[in-house]
Amino acid sequence: MSDLTPWESNGEGACSDQIKRFVHQRREEYFVNSLPQVLKPIPPQGTMNGHSSPHQTGDLLCYDILNRGPLHILTCHFSDIPPKAPVRGAHRHISAPTLFCIAGKGWEWNDGVTYEFSIYDLLIVPPYTIHQHGGDRDVGCQIYVPQSRMIHALGLLHREQIKFAEKPTFPDGTEPLYDGEKKLIGYRIKKGVLGISQDIDVFLGPSPDVEGVFRARLESKEWSGPLENTYDRYLKLLGDEVKFCKSITHVIRYEEQPWEWTRQGRLKWYTHPHIESSARRVWLYLQEIPPGSRSGKHRHMAEEQIFIINGSGYDIHDGERWNWQKGDLINIPPMVEHQHFNADPENPVLLMSSMPSMCADLGLGGIEQIENAPEYGGV
Repeated sequence: MSDLTPWESNGEGACSDQIKRFVHQRREEYFVNSLPQVLKPIPPQGTMNGHSSPHQTGDLLCYDILNRGPLHILTCHFSDIPPKAPVRGAHRHISAPTLFCIAGKGWEWNDGVTYEFSIYDLLIVPPYTIHQHGGDRDVGCQIYVPQSRMIHALGLLHREQIKFAEKPTFPDGTEPLYDGEKKLIGYRIKKGVLGISQDIDVFLGPSPDVEGVFRARLESKEWSGPLENTYDRYLKLLGDEVKFCKSITHVIRYEEQPWEWTRQGRLKWYTHPHIESSARRVWLYLQEIPPGSRSGKHRHMAEEQIFIINGSGYDIHDGERWNWQKGDLINIPPMVEHQHFNADPENPVLLMSSMPSMCADLGLGGIEQIENAPEYGGV
């Protein structure tokens, strides 16, 4: 992108905001068009929390997002928990993560309560909750974690490591910290990493400066008395949010969700804004495509990321073909016309789709249907 070098080196205030906006837009279009829309996931590796992959399409505040696939908002990672694996670590953060079991079975621990899950169940952890998961000792499990990065764009990235894995792996540029050389209490990021000039020590446990905030968000009581003005409505909202997160389920079971024949094909919804769960910021649904068939063709403003659970086939995105197979990730940029095709004449395809539901809150949630799935019998 040599034509952008002058803009990047002109210095503060050298160009107007309008010029910068168009140059930035051109750069974004270049990256989107140059990145693959079907990816092989980076495999899981040892981490401080257990055996997990990095974020597959980047992290908004941690590193470049347009580094592997053409998505700004959506990412995902994978956790691989073999049979008899060491116990994983525990952490908490502000967002509500979704964890989809793609193989085996296991357990999820949320603030002292344990939930069991099986293949194709979805786990939803409420905000501010200390959580930890593990696989069945005999069969283990594999977990797919679709994520929205919008919470990061709001400046709410805060995350705390409460407990390391039983056998943590510390990345290059860090070293473990011990209390009296016996108890592991944190880790040190060495100077030189990301250009820092002094070591940074990261300790296990809650951060004192946010503990009060998290505690209030977990323990606030319901509003009592009349609502006298608009401001009172938002004071009441805190108690409503706390009550909601205490009352909703933490596991959405595969067998409890109905399949629906729609214009787009056969879908099974796990979460969207009208399903009572703490993961209302994303749409998550399964799609099954019969042997040799295809989905409907549609287009929407929001980007989409799809994990291929089973099968093989291809997508058509604005006229361009992208082949995929089991284990791949399909990355669909905003406003792209797209359709999925099952290339196997004997076996169905199973897909897990993730989309940011908050686009609907912005008035950008409508879907344009261009062609119906062949099996759809509606009008």
